[in-house]
Amino acid sequence: MCLHGTGAAGSARKEELIRGCCRSGSAHSGAKMITRGRAASAIRMIMSLLFLVALLDPSDCLSAEPAVWSSQRYPNERLGPTSWRYYRVDLPTGFAVLSISLTRQWEDDEHTSVKATSPLVCFGFNGPPLVVPPEKSLLDVAIAAGEVRDASVTGECGWFNETVEFNVTNFAILQGLMHIGVYSDIGATRTQSHMISRGKEYKFALDVQVLRCSSEEYGGPECKLEITNRPPTMFLESAILNTPDPDLSDETKVVLVPAPNGVKGFTYTDRQDRSQASGTDRYSGEECLKLGETRYLSLRVESLQSEMLVKFECDNSSSSEGHQENQICQELLKNHGIVLLLRLRYGALPSEAKSDYTRKLSSGPILVDSPRRGWWYLSMTVSNISSSTETGTNVGDELCLTMNWGSRTCESDLFGNSCQWTVLPLERVLLPEIESPFDSYYFPANERGAIDSGSRWFSILSPLNTSYETWDYFTMEVPTGATGGVLSIFVRSPASLNTELYARFENCPTTSNWDNRMRKSDNLEQPNHVGDVRGLVDTSKNVSVLEKEETSKFSLDLVYPNEGTWCLGLRHNPAVSSAQEPLDLSAPPADSSTEVQIILHGCPNKCSGHGKCRPDREAGRLHFISHCTCDVAHGDFDCSAVLVAPGEKMQQTWVLTFSNAAAILPSVWAIRHQAYAEWITFMLSGMASGIYHSCDSGGWCAMPFSTLQFLDFWLSFLVIIMTCLYMAGFVGPKQGMMHIGCAVLTATIAQRNATSGWNVLVVVLMGISALLLGWGFESRKGRVFSPQSWLPYSNLYSTALTTVSGLTRSVYSQFRYKFRWLYLAWGLFFLFNAILSLYLEAARTYWIWHSWWHVSIYTCAFFMLYSVVPPNQRPDPRSYEVMSRTYTIGDLEPTELGPLQES
Repeated sequence: MCLHGTGAAGSARKEELIRGCCRSGSAHSGAKMITRGRAASAIRMIMSLLFLVALLDPSDCLSAEPAVWSSQRYPNERLGPTSWRYYRVDLPTGFAVLSISLTRQWEDDEHTSVKATSPLVCFGFNGPPLVVPPEKSLLDVAIAAGEVRDASVTGECGWFNETVEFNVTNFAILQGLMHIGVYSDIGATRTQSHMISRGKEYKFALDVQVLRCSSEEYGGPECKLEITNRPPTMFLESAILNTPDPDLSDETKVVLVPAPNGVKGFTYTDRQDRSQASGTDRYSGEECLKLGETRYLSLRVESLQSEMLVKFECDNSSSSEGHQENQICQELLKNHGIVLLLRLRYGALPSEAKSDYTRKLSSGPILVDSPRRGWWYLSMTVSNISSSTETGTNVGDELCLTMNWGSRTCESDLFGNSCQWTVLPLERVLLPEIESPFDSYYFPANERGAIDSGSRWFSILSPLNTSYETWDYFTMEVPTGATGGVLSIFVRSPASLNTELYARFENCPTTSNWDNRMRKSDNLEQPNHVGDVRGLVDTSKNVSVLEKEETSKFSLDLVYPNEGTWCLGLRHNPAVSSAQEPLDLSAPPADSSTEVQIILHGCPNKCSGHGKCRPDREAGRLHFISHCTCDVAHGDFDCSAVLVAPGEKMQQTWVLTFSNAAAILPSVWAIRHQAYAEWITFMLSGMASGIYHSCDSGGWCAMPFSTLQFLDFWLSFLVIIMTCLYMAGFVGPKQGMMHIGCAVLTATIAQRNATSGWNVLVVVLMGISALLLGWGFESRKGRVFSPQSWLPYSNLYSTALTTVSGLTRSVYSQFRYKFRWLYLAWGLFFLFNAILSLYLEAARTYWIWHSWWHVSIYTCAFFMLYSVVPPNQRPDPRSYEVMSRTYTIGDLEPTELGPLQES
């Protein structure tokens, strides 16, 4: 570097440059020291982490903590005398624990049994449960309902008589959808029409919490069980195919033609062998586990498949290492009591107590016919372990096996062991007339994707002269939220086909694996009459009907079906139905039409024609659940139970309707005394009540039922109020104001829960208040005594006595000639009868006591009105001396106080 400049300036510049160089050198040395310090800190941190990892238990690292997946809390639940409520709980894949807490908040009546004062709790897997006889505790009921695999099971029930809390794991119940139903009345009368709902009210709280493992690779209550997924990785030719039927043709043909017999729709036929279109989704790999260990595997079935195979065997590899492992495997399994136990379960982890299939390795593979779609779980357990073997294998050594699992698959529109049967997908079409949120039907789409909505029936061609059975399959989706409806299947088929109807959830049915079935032989097992159709009515929630004629007619109701894919199968076996007339197999092929209609609607059998279908929301307010509201003569969940005989029903209808003729008594009195407001009220009340009871009993309905019910209760309340207002003596503008105000109030009360017994009490209190208010105004207007404010304190006691005595005489003189006391007594007598009839009403005697209520309340109104003396016929109370008393005031002379003049 060159330094330009001389003298003092040059030397200063030189010194400045020297100081800068020194600072630069010290900076470089400081950076090196910082780098070394950071490296040392990083090394110390890594060593600390390694030390902590060495202290940890490896099993704690291989886990996923359970986390809250969903939480539902219902702190203030109330159930009336004949009400119920449903609660929906979703259990996701890999859930760990379901926690349920039911807190009792009601009190029992004395001298009553626990069952008579306790509601019933039912658990249903997938669909809402139906009431069945309770036999178990609530924990056992929840487990029994959640472990079922049959989609036709109605549910399990138990008494809710005390506070209970319990947890259920995925070892006990399946993943999917669960409903909890709470019922205050378990009899058939819970759906019967009731005028007034009275009885015990139940208060309780419900807390539901679902815990789920944060990773699908772990499971169990604490999420510490490692679950290994084994997806199929190859598409190979099936090794488990059954031999095709020799009678099947080698041709492959799909035909869409117009349906015969005037039925609008399409014909879908496929009767050929499709084995060349089949294959196997398969996994093959090595699975090793230590002696004494249990391992869990997850297997997922993605599509409709006819078979699933799970097989384990020792390694048969030709390599030297494989040959040595095979020798050790065979030695352990054959000569040393080592047992490999396989357990397979659908939708839940298998355990020693619960599994769908259990096999020892020596018993061969696990073969599942028509496996459901979804998750299957497999456990492998090695038991009966000795501490050592002659081959030198210790307890800690691993046992390695070759696992093969595969599922028999076809193309998307085929099913069967040889893929010989056609699967026809159906589409859901909404109905234009909506009676419930579920109303729709299922129909095949045509080749352009459009749907012919001219008919809800479609038909299929089925061969008549064959020596083998044939199947027709249909698949349909029950959408999310539709589990509160009913899926109805109607079939019309020639009797010679010997058609049978099968249904299954999440796969197609077979003769050995189905959820619901209808056959001709079932018609003889349990006869029942439903309308004009004779046949079997299943005791479960799935009701089926068959009528024997030249044309067999099937009807299957899937009440509260599972959400997801349903597959229906029609099995035709002409050889069985033609046993008496041998088939002519040499004749040309002949087909016959089978017609099908599938509808999703609200209630089973349209409430048997004896009630109305009403959709209500479940407690979470996200989904609808339909139920029947029956008439007064029927009950049960589908209104099929006859609670009142037809002759008795007619008698009850006439008595309930014509007991309202008692309204003529007060109406005639009102019109003769020109009380037109009271007259129109009594007349309309009697007419509305008569029409309402006629409609409620299944007779003529002049208006919608809800409108008639509102008018009946509103006008009945108004009869009570109008009678009290007339007795109170309101006249002029005050009378009109009170009429309008009370009409509005009673209409509001009748609109909100009109059948509640509390409403009657509120209306009675309103009537009493009107009486007191009117009499208060009348007393103030014509009072003849006023307390003297100038009386001294020393005479307070005598003044109080005088005041009370004066008021008593004033009231007596005012009401002595206001009423006809004999008629008033008769009015009170009939009022007592009306109140007594409300108290004594029951399900069986409702028609008697409610008819007496009509007679009593109108007769009471007549006597009450007649007891009021018209104002022009009453003597003037001011013409009578009310009070004459002498008071001494201080030093004044005694003074006699006469009656006070009206100001």
